[in-house]
Amino acid sequence: MLRLSIEQFERLEALALARRAAGAAEVLAQVFPAVTQRLAERFAAFVEAALQQGQRHAIEHGVDLAGYAGLWCVWGPGFEEKPGFEWAREILADPQRRPGVKVHQLRHRSREELRRRQGPGVSAAAPGSVTLAEFDAGVARLDSGVAALADSRAVFEAEAPWQPVRACDVASIDLRIVEPADRHEYRHSAAGWQRVAAPSPALPDLAWSHVDAPPPALALLGNRLRSGTATRLNLKLQMHAVCDPRRHAEVVHADGIRRLTWHGRDAARLAVPLYAADAAGPAEADAAIGAVAPAPLQSIEVTSCGQRDAGASFGAFTLGLQVHPSTQWLLQVQHPAWLPMTWPNADAVPPPQAQLRFEADGVARPAPARQAAWQGLQTATRAGLARLFEAWSKALDGASPRLDVQAAALMGQAGITWGWQRRDATTLAMRCEGLLDLVACALDLVLAGELIAGAARSRIKLSCKGRSELRLALDSHGTPAQALAEARRSWRFPFTVELEPLATPGIATVYARATPEPASGAIVGECGLRPGADGIGWQWFFGLRVEPLTLTTVVADPLLGNSEHSRMLLPRDAAGRLVCLG
Repeated sequence: MLRLSIEQFERLEALALARRAAGAAEVLAQVFPAVTQRLAERFAAFVEAALQQGQRHAIEHGVDLAGYAGLWCVWGPGFEEKPGFEWAREILADPQRRPGVKVHQLRHRSREELRRRQGPGVSAAAPGSVTLAEFDAGVARLDSGVAALADSRAVFEAEAPWQPVRACDVASIDLRIVEPADRHEYRHSAAGWQRVAAPSPALPDLAWSHVDAPPPALALLGNRLRSGTATRLNLKLQMHAVCDPRRHAEVVHADGIRRLTWHGRDAARLAVPLYAADAAGPAEADAAIGAVAPAPLQSIEVTSCGQRDAGASFGAFTLGLQVHPSTQWLLQVQHPAWLPMTWPNADAVPPPQAQLRFEADGVARPAPARQAAWQGLQTATRAGLARLFEAWSKALDGASPRLDVQAAALMGQAGITWGWQRRDATTLAMRCEGLLDLVACALDLVLAGELIAGAARSRIKLSCKGRSELRLALDSHGTPAQALAEARRSWRFPFTVELEPLATPGIATVYARATPEPASGAIVGECGLRPGADGIGWQWFFGLRVEPLTLTTVVADPLLGNSEHSRMLLPRDAAGRLVCLG
């Protein structure tokens, strides 16, 4: 591998510039003989200085550099810095115009200036100046002549083939987007949850005559493919100039799966159907409460050569689109009360039937997982209470334990609707509303049995009673997360203890300590809505657990005196576990 030092590379660049200047000088001497004669032996240095100045303006290709040097022959060295040539400074200073376009526009404007200065009614051109006819003939001869010499005079690898600039650019883009007007939402009324027409504000028309920066992505509502009317993007395209009507303009619509392309006249007026992406994964996962799934980015791209004879080009145009599904969901639950439960000898009681209404745009959707979870809530709670009774039986050493429970969990009715909604002509947001009329937890629990402390016996009864309600209206004028986070309740129902001494052959008795409290412990829990375990949407949940219950008793014996005893009656988490209901 050949490695060059910085000094060696600079020498090679200087050699390349000298060879380019020599080749350009040969052609320029033929195109502008009057300038060559006037400068004589200084002509070669004149051309090299022109090429150096062209490189300072970021002009790199040999043909374009020679074209810039030709303008020195017309207007004089450093003409762009002279008074009256502000138009040249503007063209050369614009970073958005490609080097070849800059030279093309300088030539185009130069031709207009020559025509203005040498047109009818204007005094004869100054001696030695370039005429309009000479300019037109010289441009063609210069480009072809320098292009032929480019390869033979190259020092580095051959440059990319030079292509003449032809005007081809977009003049304006007009855009109108029409979303489906037949959208409906669920609203609660005296008759229950009903579908009503959703507000459909018209989107403003958009227009561009130039693009300085990529336009912001548009958030749209739409149906999924084969699920309803498509959102329509109507595009009207005006061209400033066209190089080849079979190629330009080009409009491309990409949605991540398909890529559709239109060219030429077919691209002038378009009506592009836009659809929301199909759901990924199980249908119920797609319909998690308040789920805000990201919409894949689609794009509309309009391209041309981006070249004009005069003025800045239209610019690169790529419009991002996010089409959110307009589907409106409804989940309504009616959960009845439970029958009393008793241990031991607890007979299996069939759980009451929970009624679920799960719809999308008025069409019932299957929800077997949700139905099974709500149906199994009592079964799961019953299993937890059975563990509580088992722990109670162990604490009493099997002395006539008993558990009576009247319980309700999430009893009542609740309805929640969610879906994307257009708030106004420019704002799209997830709407989430609901009406909850539920008893979060109602509990009337009694644990009974006999407590044996040495020779003393006592009938014991632990009671736990309480009620917590979940009644509120959800309104997501803020965000769905803020609204749904309110649908949550927690509770703590403490135990109370009663001891009744029983007659025994001995004279000792057992009773609960008066102060401080003889027992500590409670049944605690929470329920409502929480974020889904997979991070998508929200789900109903219910959970119960037991705080450890310790009882302090006093055994009174006339002969031996009084003695205190502490006993763990219920360990931590002796009852239910968290149940997620979807």
